[in-house]
Formats: sequence, C-alpha cells, structure tokens
Amino acid sequence: MPTDVDLGHHGDRDVAPGLVDLAVNVRAGAPPSWLLARLTGALGRLAAYPDQSSARAAVAARHGRPAGSVLLTAGAAEGFVLLARTLRPRRAVVVHPQFTEPEAALRAAGHEVERVVLAPPFRVGPGLVPEDADLVVVGNPTNPTSVLHPASTLSALCRPGRVVVVDEAFMDAVPGEAESLAGRSDLPGLVVVRSLTKTWGLAGLRVGYLLADPALVARLQQAQPLWPLSAPALVAVEACSAPSAVEESATWARGIVAHREHLAEALAGVPGVDVVPDARGPFLLLRTPVDVRSALRDVGFAVRRGDTFPGLGPEWARVAVRDPDTSDAFVRALRGALGQPAPAGDGGRPVGSVALVGGGPGDPALLTVRGLQLLAAADVVVADRLGPTTVLDGLAPGVKVVDASKTPGGRTVPQEETNARLVSLAREGKRVVRLKGGDPYVFARGWEELAACRAAGVPVEVVPGVTSALGAPAAADVPVTHRELAQEFVVVSGHVPPGDPRSTVDWDALARLNGTLVLLMAVDRLPAISAALVAGGRGGDTPVAVVQQGTLEGQRVLRTTLAAAGDDCARAGVRPPAVVVVGAVAGLVAG
Repeated sequence: MPTDVDLGHHGDRDVAPGLVDLAVNVRAGAPPSWLLARLTGALGRLAAYPDQSSARAAVAARHGRPAGSVLLTAGAAEGFVLLARTLRPRRAVVVHPQFTEPEAALRAAGHEVERVVLAPPFRVGPGLVPEDADLVVVGNPTNPTSVLHPASTLSALCRPGRVVVVDEAFMDAVPGEAESLAGRSDLPGLVVVRSLTKTWGLAGLRVGYLLADPALVARLQQAQPLWPLSAPALVAVEACSAPSAVEESATWARGIVAHREHLAEALAGVPGVDVVPDARGPFLLLRTPVDVRSALRDVGFAVRRGDTFPGLGPEWARVAVRDPDTSDAFVRALRGALGQPAPAGDGGRPVGSVALVGGGPGDPALLTVRGLQLLAAADVVVADRLGPTTVLDGLAPGVKVVDASKTPGGRTVPQEETNARLVSLAREGKRVVRLKGGDPYVFARGWEELAACRAAGVPVEVVPGVTSALGAPAAADVPVTHRELAQEFVVVSGHVPPGDPRSTVDWDALARLNGTLVLLMAVDRLPAISAALVAGGRGGDTPVAVVQQGTLEGQRVLRTTLAAAGDDCARAGVRPPAVVVVGAVAGLVAG
C-alpha cells in the first residue's frame, strides 16, 4: 500500500474527549426514539439465527429493484471489501479525492490501483477515466468534497465489461436523492453502495447494503460470511427503509441544507478561507492559508484532516454540518486560529463563562476553595436540589439563582433545557456557575453540559467536587476500603433497575466481586437490586449500610443485610438522597 497518505485514517481518529466533533459525518445525537424502541425490541430475537428476507424485501421495495439485486452488508465498508475480494479487475481506477476505504480494500486484496485525482472544483468529466478501466470507483455526493456529480455523467461511465461502483453513503442527505442511481437496474456493471449509519446515527451497529446485478450479488454473497448482520441490524434495515422513515430522512435532509447554507455563508466572510462550492453533502471541504487543526483543537474543535485524502494537503479540512449555533462558534474559533479579529457585525458582543462546580455531598464546608471563589464572582447560579444549597443564601445581592432540579416523581427540568440555559446566559455576558451535587462527572451529566458549552464557543471550567459516593459513607464512619476486607470498590448507579433493557450494569459480575459496592440513586430500587445481587451469588447476610442525608444535620445510618435491605429501608422510611454501601466494610463499627 502506498505510503504517501494514510488510507486507514478516518474521522473518528481526529476526535478526542472534550472536543466538539466536526470530524465525523454521522448524524449527531442518538437515533430517534422510535428506532431505538425497534432495536430494543429486536433483543428478544437473539436466540434465533437472523433471517434477512424481510429486510432485503424492504430495501428492494424502497428502490424499485428485485430482492436478488440487494446485498445487505455490515456497513458500506464491508461492501467495498467484498467487491475487492470477488472482482478480478485488470485496470482498477479510483476517482479521488474520495473515501479511502475502497482503495484500501482493493490494495489489501492484492490489486493494483490507479488514481484519477481531480483538481478543484473536483468534478469528474467523461474524458478523465481511462477507456480501458474495467473497474471504476467514485463517490456521489463525494466524501470529502461534498460534490454531487450528475447522474448522466456517472451513467456514461457504465458499459459492458466494466464495473462502476458508486458510493452513495451520503445520498440520504440530498433532498429527493437527486442524481441517485440506486433505482437504475438497466445500466451494465453498475454497483451502488449505500449506508444507513450516517443518516440514522447507527455507526456502532454497522448497517449498509449494495445494489447490483443479481448475478454479481450472488457472487458477492458467496464471499460473505454466514449471517453477516445481526437481528438488531436487520430490524434497522427494515425500519429505515419503510416509507415513513424515508420521509423522515427527507425532512432531515432539508434541515441539513439550511444548516449547510448557514455554515457556508459564515465561512464566506472569513478572509483566506475557500470552500468547495455547491456542496450537497452533510459536510463542507475548506482550504485555509495554514494548517489550523492544532489551533482548533486547543479551543475545543475537532475537524477531519484533509491530507489523508489523495489529492489534498494539510491546508484542507472537512467540517461536518451542525446546528447554526455550533457552526457560528466554530467560525469564531477558526477566525481566532487564523489570528483574525471578530468582524464588526459580531458587535464585540460579550461572551461570559460557565463553571461546572461540584458542590460535594451537602455540607457547604466541603466545597472546594475554587468553587467558593467562583460562587463569589458569579452573576448567575444554576443549581440542583442536591449539594450545598445553603450557600445560595450567602450569595452577593443581585445574583440570580436558577432552579435546574430533577426531582424523582416531581418537577424535572429537562437536561436539554439546562444546557440551553447555560449557553444563553453566558452569551449574555454572564459569569455562570452550574452548582451540582457531588462531582460534575459522577452521575451528574456534567459532560453533556461541557459539550453544549464547547459547541457554542462558551468558555467553560470544571471544578471537581467530593462525590457523595465517598463523602456520605465517610461522614457515617463507613470506609469503602479496608486493608483486610475490601481492596476494591465500585460505584454504581441504581437509577435503572436490574432487568430493564436500558441498563448497562452487569449485576451478576458485581455480585461476584469481593469488595465494596457503593450504590447511588438506589433506595427506591433496592429490593430489585438486592435480589439481583443475591441471585448472582452475593450472600444475603452481606452487611449493608444506608446513609441518608450524608454530611447534613439530618444524617442517619441504617445498618442491615443485603437480603433485608429493601424491607428495612421501607419500614424505616428511608428516602433519597441516600447512599447504599454493600460489603463487609458496612459491618464495621468503631468503639
């Protein structure tokens, strides 16, 4: 494989924790709730071998093709690998710059590959592809250029004795799928590769398909392992090919157009930055006077490097299209990376700051010095119901307090609303303190708030706090470790009970541990948790200490056993907030 570029580099390698992700082109956020529900429902089918027939029929119906022309694949990448391992081209040509996986797959299969490298504005012409090429690979819309080639141009490449592979992984982002060849079964040698991972946020599920002549599909299928897609993946294929899903995808595509135009217009005002015109994908390719990737990372943004695409250099970067606020923040960061002042139209609008302050388990004396300093200088405090709420009474006159509480069974402020409020207040020039109970990153959704601020270009600081998982037991004389009894401890959220399909906790594995379990948000689900731990092998006589209102004046400790913990808490009227400690250390009593 040539060493001039890293064909194995993909956008996920440009991303790191704490950065706003503009490097990966997958739809931001989780799949829609209806799709998640369908995927969750598929878990009941895991005992049976997956049957592709319904999913293939759904794809065939969507594109007006016979089912025999559909090959379901584990993402578009598997389609490229199967083609490379099955075909025997004499002269293989890949049109660049484009997604590098097709060339990498061909070279890995032992094929010689010839590149047709397009110059800006990166449009393929009829005379650019060698006449005797018997395998041609081209993207549409092309990654990373966002160029959409006319269907007539690509159709003209098709001829008997030649295979033309058109990568349409991002065609869903084009309203009406203009210029798509997916429905064309009359063109000789045409193979269309599609992906469902981009539009529906399913990169981790690996879902795609290709459309080709049934004879070629049969050959490719022989090279494919048995049962290549799992039951959930097949459910996703069928669900996302339904007419209602196609219409939802079209609505998303129209939104992408508006957001892309917003970003392109903002970039047009940045001196020295060139954007590839007439973009049609969910990303833009831009060229800057210098390589700005490191400078952008320093201020919280990740973009896809361009120099791993043949034909591009380090001055090129691919930028995913996001919402207007994120795009505006990125453009401001780009100006800063290029050493340019904000334009006059930005008005020198003041931008405040956000500090995510861990308030500790409740006693205000356990707040950190840095946390107290920030509270003293705050204009606005956005506070939870947990943590040191008494410090709010000592704030300077005029400091606004915003309630962001999440109360079980009561008033709950949605997390998205809190994120938006933090950004909005900071954009008013306010110094905002987000006062959270415990530590911002221990079951407190601090990461989501940090990401929202970073995406909006708002300066944000994180101040660690004493987590109640350690502070409450310590205040009640319950050590979570002991040299002889517990050489490990695990902190677990009990918010989702055992057996719930949303749970990611392996309760059987926890039951087998010898050390200490510290359970947060577990009082209301303690009977189910105790039963799961006992069923997993933890002794019913294991000591348990339940610390209610830890570090506060109303602190009390209930000592019980694992088998009796649920009933004893109910009888004693134990209510949240409380921390449950399970293990031998819970039976220690000093004095």
